[in-house]
Amino acid sequence: MEELTASLEKLRVVSGDPSPEPFEELINHLHELEDGTVVCEELVAGGVLPLTAGAIQSSSVEVQAKGAELVAELAKVENCRVECVNGGLVPILVEKMSSTNTKVALQACRALGNICYEHVFLPDGGRVSVMESGGASQLLSLLQRAAELPNSSDDHQLRLVATGFLLNLLNSYDTVQDQSMEAELVDVLCQYLDKFAEDEDIPTHVLLSLTCMADTEVGRGLVVSKDITPQLVCVLRINESPEVTETCLELVTNLAETECVKTQVAQGGVCEAVMEVVRRHRDNPSCDLSPPIIKTATDLIVLILVGDESMGIVYNNGTGSVYQELVDWLTSDLEDLQIAGALAMGNFARSDAHCIQMVESGIAEKLLKVLSSHNSGEGDIRLQHALLSALRNLSIAKENKPVLVTQGALDVLLPMATAIETFPVVFKLLATLRMIIDGQTEAAVKVGSNIETVKRLVGWCSTVDHPGVQGESSRLLAWIIKNCGGDSSVITSLVSAGCVAPLVRMLGSEHEVMVNEAALALVLVFGTVISENVVEETKLAEVVTFVLKKSYLPPEVVANVLSMMTALSANESALDSLKIDNLRTVVDGLTSHANEQVKNLAAALKEKL
Repeated sequence: MEELTASLEKLRVVSGDPSPEPFEELINHLHELEDGTVVCEELVAGGVLPLTAGAIQSSSVEVQAKGAELVAELAKVENCRVECVNGGLVPILVEKMSSTNTKVALQACRALGNICYEHVFLPDGGRVSVMESGGASQLLSLLQRAAELPNSSDDHQLRLVATGFLLNLLNSYDTVQDQSMEAELVDVLCQYLDKFAEDEDIPTHVLLSLTCMADTEVGRGLVVSKDITPQLVCVLRINESPEVTETCLELVTNLAETECVKTQVAQGGVCEAVMEVVRRHRDNPSCDLSPPIIKTATDLIVLILVGDESMGIVYNNGTGSVYQELVDWLTSDLEDLQIAGALAMGNFARSDAHCIQMVESGIAEKLLKVLSSHNSGEGDIRLQHALLSALRNLSIAKENKPVLVTQGALDVLLPMATAIETFPVVFKLLATLRMIIDGQTEAAVKVGSNIETVKRLVGWCSTVDHPGVQGESSRLLAWIIKNCGGDSSVITSLVSAGCVAPLVRMLGSEHEVMVNEAALALVLVFGTVISENVVEETKLAEVVTFVLKKSYLPPEVVANVLSMMTALSANESALDSLKIDNLRTVVDGLTSHANEQVKNLAAALKEKL
C-alpha cells in the first residue's frame, strides 16, 4: 500500500504536466493484487479520479492511454464505477473513443465497457451516462473504423474491446434510443461476423449483442428485417469454438420464435449448418459443452419445423437432406437425437400428404420398432412421448390407419396401457389409439376385448390429476363402441367394466363434440344391453336435462341425445326412472323445435315420458 500511496503522491506533484510513469506504477501494482477491491476504493477516496481525468485530457497520447487504462482497472470495482459516473469521467472517455491513436481509443473503450458493467447501487447508471454523452454514436463510429483496420495485435484488441463494450452497453438496456443508429449497428455487426467469423471472442460479443437487441421489440424487428441468416450459417460452419457455436445456436433459437424467421432460416441453409454442428460434436466430442450443444441444436431443428412453411421447405417432398438425416436419428445411439428425430417426424406429419407419403416410405414402422423397445414402465418418458406424438399424427390420415394396424401398432401400444403411469405419455397413447381404431372394426374390437386395457380406461375416466387423460380415456371408450361394428360381446364387456358412468359424465361436457360422441356411444350401448339401475346410478336424467337446456347445441347433437333417450326408454325400469318433471319440461319444449328431426324425436319421447 505504501508503494501505491507513493505513486499517487507522484501524480499529485506532477498533475500540472503528468507523465505516464506514475500511472504505469499504479496499474502494475493493481495487477499484482489478487483482489484489488479495497485498494481501488482507497485510491478513489484518495482523489485519484480527478487526477486521472486531467491525464486523459493531456496533450500526450501516451498519458491519455495510461490514464484511461487506470480508469479501466478501477472500474472493475462496483463502488468505483459509481464514482467514475458521478465524477464526470464518462463524457471525457467518450470523446477519446474518436482518437486516431489505437491505444487511447482502446483504453477509453475498456474503461467505458467496465463502467457499463453491472451496477447494483446505481442500476443502469453507467449505460445511461454513456448514452447521454453520445457514447452510442461514438462507439458505432469506432466499430466501423476498427472493422477496416489491419489484423495487427493492437487492431484486433481494439475490435475485441469495442465489441465487448457494446455488449455491456446493450445488456439489460432497452434501446440505444435511435432506430436509424440501431439499423446501422446491425449492418456493422453483420460485417464483423462476415470478416471475423473464425475468431473466438469477437463473434461471441457480436452474437450476444444481437441477442440483446432481439430482446427488445424494435431491435428484434431490425434484426429480423436485415435477415442475418448468411452470417449465422457462416459462423456455424467455420467456427469450431464450442462457446461461439453455443452462443450462435441460442441466438437463432431466440430469433426463430418469430414465424417469418423460421422460414428465413429454413430457406437460408441454417438447418443444414446445424446438422453439421450436431455431426461435429457427435462424432468428435470436443469438450463438456458437446452434450448441451447437441441438445440446443436438436431443439432448434424441432422449433424451426413448427412453422408450416419452414417444415415444408425442409421436407421437400420427402427428399430434403435434413429430413433424411432426421429419419436416421430415429436409430441413433444418442437419446437426444432419437427424441429430436421423433419430434421432427411428428412435425412433418402435420400434413395429410406428408403423412401418407411418410407411412408409405416406412416411417411408421421405424417409429413402432423404436417404441417396441421403450413401451414398458422403464422406457424413456421423453422418447415415449415424442414417438407417440408422431404416431398419433401419422394415424390421422384415413389411408394410414389400416397400414398402421397391419404393421402391428396395437401390439406395441396396448402393453403401454397397463404399464405406463406418466400422464403426459398416457394422454398421447390414448389419442394415438383413438385415431388408429377410427373406422377400423377389427382394431376397435381388439382394443375393446383387452380387459386390462378397458379397466385402465375406465379408471382414467375418473382421474382428477390430468383432465386431458380423463377426457381422452372417455373419448376412446366412445370410439371403441362406435367402431366395433356393433359387436355385442365387446359392448357387454365394456358395460361390465363400468363404461356407462364415464360416458354419461362425458355427455355433460362443455364441448359439443364430446357430447355428440357420448350420445352416439350410449345409443349403441342402450340398444345392446341396459343395466337395470343405470339411470339412478349415473344420474342420467339430470345430465340429459342439463344437456338439452343448452341452446347453442347443433340440432344434430340434440337429435342424437334424444335418440339415446329413445333407445333407453325401451327398458321399462329405465323408463320409469326417466320420468322426472324437469326432463319432461325440457323435452316438451323441444316438440316445437325448428329442426324437423328434433321435433319428431322429442314428440315421440314425450309420449313415453
